[in-house]
Amino acid sequence: MRWSLHALCDAVDRFGGPPARPITAEVRRTLDEKIRVAVVGRVKAGKSTLVNALIGKRVAPTSERECTKITTHYRFGSPERGELVLRDGKRLELPLDGGSLPEDLPVDVTEVAHAVIWLQVDSLEDIILIDTPGLATTTTENEETTRRALLGHDGARQADALLYVFHNVPYLDDVSFLQEWATVTDKPGESAASAIGILSHADQVGGSPWGDDDPIELAKKQATGIAKLHGAQLGTVIPVAGLMAASAATGLIRERDARTLAKLADVDDFDLELRDPNDTDAEFAGVSGTEVQNLVGLVGEYGLRYGRSVASEGSRAVSEWLRERSGIETLERSLCERYIARSHFVKARSSLNTLERLAWSWGAPPKLKELVAEARLREEFHPLRELDALERLAAVAPHHELVQLLDLQLSARDDAERIGVPGASPDAVSKAALMRVAQARRAMLVTSAPIVQHACRTLERSFTIIARRNQQQERAGE
Repeated sequence: MRWSLHALCDAVDRFGGPPARPITAEVRRTLDEKIRVAVVGRVKAGKSTLVNALIGKRVAPTSERECTKITTHYRFGSPERGELVLRDGKRLELPLDGGSLPEDLPVDVTEVAHAVIWLQVDSLEDIILIDTPGLATTTTENEETTRRALLGHDGARQADALLYVFHNVPYLDDVSFLQEWATVTDKPGESAASAIGILSHADQVGGSPWGDDDPIELAKKQATGIAKLHGAQLGTVIPVAGLMAASAATGLIRERDARTLAKLADVDDFDLELRDPNDTDAEFAGVSGTEVQNLVGLVGEYGLRYGRSVASEGSRAVSEWLRERSGIETLERSLCERYIARSHFVKARSSLNTLERLAWSWGAPPKLKELVAEARLREEFHPLRELDALERLAAVAPHHELVQLLDLQLSARDDAERIGVPGASPDAVSKAALMRVAQARRAMLVTSAPIVQHACRTLERSFTIIARRNQQQERAGE
């Protein structure tokens, strides 16, 4: 697949001439790069807190300072350092403040394309995380920075996939942005494959954690509903309590915090709920009102209510509980399964989409359309169809038997494993594949769901390719 993409770039260069070469050069470069995931959302949606939680270090600014106005790429690297990439192509060294962005920039924000921060943290070994300025802001240039970076206003998109953060529900402008994202991800359905929705502040759903219902459980139900309603734009929606996740991931919970929280274990919920946050003279089981508020700053009201049950086991137990309840582990798993583990396929899909946009751009030679259309039909690009079918089906029916079968096509080491007969000879694999072809055709006839039919049709071709490939190997062996 990679070889074919490089060959396609060569062909595009020949027919597209000088205007095409910067784009094909970018395609070649990004094919060798880690997958780039951008964190996007409205102002105050919790993007930077989520970035800090995913990185495991307090590096993204969470206050309204100058660096929140620029797009920042967090990458793995040593020594830890920062760099500003200017709109004119120049690069400036950016001194870091304890590993995070400084308060002020050495140049005007309008001159900056983006910043790059290299950090020596394990979480960035397989991914480039991009923090973006908020959307739906009163500062037009801030929003334009995000749109230019992600929707290609400067001629190239900076992300392969999105984490789209929203507070309660996606608003009209959120959906509008995701629809714009769909226009640069090739075809309907593929935008959902490359976007995960994040229902932030999951610990605040329902208004208060002191009621009868657990807000995080309510958030899970709400996220499921949002995923069904906006399935065309979002592959899945995951509820995350950002403050809880960031405190656990960045090591903010210390032993003294756990001891203080444990002292409150027997305090009546009603007393804690109705406390006056400004009453520093208040006392709860020997814990001052100020100490209680400090705990709330670390774990939120939700952590204050529910975290007391594990606090006696120490700071490590509290941090593990926060990670599990916050939803950050579920998000990390989804990132790994959807993007990191399939990064080669995702990068290839993104590259093919970029070349297709070039082929259909105004003034492009007609030959380019033909080149890209022919490439999409080639056997080596069929895994991209499998990936598309997998993500579409998993978004609406994650436990469907075909989800596992499609995933096997992308993750197996060889055709024998793909067809379910590990270690078999090419002849046996070919025969088993032909049986699978017949099964896929029958399944296509008995289902009325278009998305399942699409999966069956994709698998029919997968098994046909495997059968033909192993027949050729058998003949070659003879």
